[in-house]
Amino acid sequence: MLDQEADTEGDLPGRTGLATAAAYGIAALVHLVALSLLTVGLLLVVLRLRTIVQPLIGLVLLLTAAVLRPRPGGLDPDLPTLRREEAPALYALLDEVADTAGVRRVDVVQVGTDFTVRVRSYGMRRRRRLVLGYPLWMTFAPQQRVAAVAHELGHFAVRDARRGALVGAALSGLTGAMRQLEHGTAAPDAVLAPSPLSRYAEEMTTAAVRFKAHGLTANWALWLPGLLMKGGVRSLLRLTLPNARRTEFRADAVAARVASTEAAVSALRDRRLAHVVDVEVHRLAIATRTFGWTGTAQGVDQDFWPKVAAHTASLSDGVSVSDGVRDERAAAGPDSEAGPGPDGRGGRSWDPDSGLPGIGARVARLSTGPAQQAAVLLDAARADTIEVELREPKRVLAAKVLQDCVQA
Repeated sequence: MLDQEADTEGDLPGRTGLATAAAYGIAALVHLVALSLLTVGLLLVVLRLRTIVQPLIGLVLLLTAAVLRPRPGGLDPDLPTLRREEAPALYALLDEVADTAGVRRVDVVQVGTDFTVRVRSYGMRRRRRLVLGYPLWMTFAPQQRVAAVAHELGHFAVRDARRGALVGAALSGLTGAMRQLEHGTAAPDAVLAPSPLSRYAEEMTTAAVRFKAHGLTANWALWLPGLLMKGGVRSLLRLTLPNARRTEFRADAVAARVASTEAAVSALRDRRLAHVVDVEVHRLAIATRTFGWTGTAQGVDQDFWPKVAAHTASLSDGVSVSDGVRDERAAAGPDSEAGPGPDGRGGRSWDPDSGLPGIGARVARLSTGPAQQAAVLLDAARADTIEVELREPKRVLAAKVLQDCVQA
């Protein structure tokens, strides 16, 4: 089944395999370099040498290895976390979806305010964390929710290289190192600018000039390592792009097999509501803070998401599918690739930033294949039970959004 959903135009199996193999080779080289720096650095520090130069070099190598280390990630402390004992119905649904998709089950669930569902590995044991965007959850129909979760878990069923242990760890290490290099030597101008009323304004100005000069020297010294890291990230992303395109289509096929083709297609099309929901969340938060709260704070928190859902429902009925696909194509820009669209008459687009297939291409692939029935059903009673389990997390999220007047 998955093999039938394999290829996009221009991405032949042989080319995809070679590019992915090259990406694995670069990722292995990145890990080998980090391990070599760690080993040599430890030897230079630990061995009893007569000069102080070798231990200093060893410390530099150890610091470089630490910068290049993989970032396994962890739980987001700002998001409410649901454990299995707190949400048995939700975890039972997720377990059923994972078992049907043929992947390992989710270990922990966090609830966020993004219009998305994300499954990521975290920690040294690479446990799986699902971030359930409540705006998407409340906007989608029950079977669409199953399709969204199945698609995310489907990336692990079809061996997405970017989410794998080797390439994923290399990408996390290189991107983390790039951020450290970008922000490590930079100091805000407000910190360096002395007050003109200060008694030591002249001395502080001189010190600031020297500090900036040292920072500029450090930036020049780190320019080559930063360039190599940026090149490594771009090479990995470019080489894994054919694999990422294939796995996107294959994950859609998993979603169709688990939740039904109709649910998978409608879930893709209704992603056009993301901007509508985001704008309403922000507008309602600002309006509530500006014009005051009516009733208790807890009551306002509980009413926040129903108001967003009511506004979204009133608008979504007036937005046609063709409008959503046309908006998605317009967002892709004039340089997007052409091909069969949802109606089979052209207009396929690629995301200009990521290079991944757009919604039109994915809908077209699902629509042209055989229609499949749902293997996992989320009926009304089960959906209501899960909604009760999400009551406290969504209240906490609403309180945070209202407090910050921005999305968490």
